[in-house]
Amino acid sequence: MRVSVFKALIVAITLAAAASTAQAQSTGDFGSLSITVRPSSGEIYIDGERWVSPDANAPLVIQLTPGPHTVQVRAPGYRSYNASITVHRGESTPLNVILPNGPAAPNAFGEPQGQPQGPPPAPLPAAPGSIVQVSRTPTGDGFVFAPDFKITEMNHRTTGFAGFYGGVVFAGQVMIGGGAYFQLDDHYSEQMAYGGLVSEWRLFHNSPVGLTLHGLAGWGTANIGYYGYSAGCGNNCGYVDPRHGGYYSPYYGYPSAYEGFFVGVPEAQVVARFGHDVRLVGGIGYRWTSSDFHDLNGISGTIAVQIGK
Repeated sequence: MRVSVFKALIVAITLAAAASTAQAQSTGDFGSLSITVRPSSGEIYIDGERWVSPDANAPLVIQLTPGPHTVQVRAPGYRSYNASITVHRGESTPLNVILPNGPAAPNAFGEPQGQPQGPPPAPLPAAPGSIVQVSRTPTGDGFVFAPDFKITEMNHRTTGFAGFYGGVVFAGQVMIGGGAYFQLDDHYSEQMAYGGLVSEWRLFHNSPVGLTLHGLAGWGTANIGYYGYSAGCGNNCGYVDPRHGGYYSPYYGYPSAYEGFFVGVPEAQVVARFGHDVRLVGGIGYRWTSSDFHDLNGISGTIAVQIGK
């Protein structure tokens, strides 16, 4: 069964890596600037270079490197707008500009690229009366929720757990919350479930592909025993306690017993971002329990989808 577990883990990590590569190729290390201008005839310059939208009535979306960029907007018969806007990696920054009526300020704009050389003028504040709205999608505090599926080894065989976790995210990097997991197959010798406190530390959390150190610490319970075979009484003759090897007749009040135990599950995860609020997670970890029945411990692989911060 160990081979099956390792194969499942390889598939999980391969899927996460493939998604990560696709996301990195499509997004890279850029941010985007979405500009809406009124009147629609306004000319837009970014760092001195003119940009034209194929649809004058739709926002102009430009991929830019992170950092400050000079934005200039002008139109005949209107006052000009000139300011510096900061673009953030992996984020979209909307900018809505409404130019008021009036003559443009002299020398408000530098020459576009490719024109005669000369130092560009310093950015000017927006003309009086301009209506400018700038907002940025934050990557800081908030909430996250994730359905989670685990493939694991337990009691010398492969099984699966379905569960979830969620919590509060601080500064886009630290998450504290809780989660719970339930064994998917109804195997009468285990029937395990566990849950507890969940925390994670996100490395490269603003990048399209990141690394997360994730862990759960809490309490679990399992059916430690099964009806087995004993010489002289045939199949299903009594309850087997795998910790002590003893057989007990079910007619003398020894049904399958549930045992509680502490559980800890540290994991290392690869995270691929899909937009601001969706991430695909693939990772590998180890489940440890304080049960005397040590076959409840085992390596596990995880695939989850995080929704939120």
